[in-house]
Amino acid sequence: MKMWVWGLLSWGGSRAVMGQATVPAVPTVRVVDETLGLPTAVRYYDKYWEPLPAGPAGAHCYDHFVRIDSAGLNWRARRYVLATGQLILEQYFTGVVPGMELEGHSREWYENGQLREELTYHKSRVVGVLRTYFADGKPQRTEFAAPTKGTDTCFDSTGRALAKCLPYHVFAQMKGKNTYSGKFLKQVQQQYEAFLPAGYTQPADKVVFYTFRIDPAGLVRDVRILTDAPEELQAAILKAVNQLPIFVPATLEGSPTNDVVEGMLTAKAVKR
Repeated sequence: MKMWVWGLLSWGGSRAVMGQATVPAVPTVRVVDETLGLPTAVRYYDKYWEPLPAGPAGAHCYDHFVRIDSAGLNWRARRYVLATGQLILEQYFTGVVPGMELEGHSREWYENGQLREELTYHKSRVVGVLRTYFADGKPQRTEFAAPTKGTDTCFDSTGRALAKCLPYHVFAQMKGKNTYSGKFLKQVQQQYEAFLPAGYTQPADKVVFYTFRIDPAGLVRDVRILTDAPEELQAAILKAVNQLPIFVPATLEGSPTNDVVEGMLTAKAVKR
């Protein structure tokens, strides 16, 4: 159930051509906030679906965001593999920028084209039935979200029914109490100043977006600054993220998995 995050479907503005995707000739955004006021945009990601500040160097896939109503409050996001043009994610959002609130049908595909997940959101909550499949097309999970009634069923890769379904997707967490994601993002906000060099000056407050990946062992990887900032401030944010402790890793279908985190830091003015 990927949040960055998205039958036969129309390919929209992007098609596979000679084994590669033709990326739409529209603005590239580094963070979804930059889609504000735009009718359409693209955003790039690496092989772990972690955002990149630009593309295509190091890019594995990209999102194509399109406003789908005249009021500008509804979006469609489709994610494609850059090398092949394969559609791997489609989601719909309500809000002035995509990502604010999931609304409607969501589907994810393996890179071989096999459907991996399908479900429906209302106000970012799962409603109805969640279905997942193995890469060979065998059913893996059928799970009913209240108030929809039904019997949850889960299978292993051989088709054997499991006695109990494990939690579908659990985000990475800090160890101990109060493990919500806002806690470790707040920790970065509180600690970055300790890594600024002596004599550093900054005339005004500055908002900086960053991202990182928590790997299946719970370690912080691939810390990136997504938006403009002085080099000394970037280095301080990178150090503040890298000093986060080992996490309890995220799980998907009961197995450890990568978890991509996006954060926003407000750097206060420094005058020395």
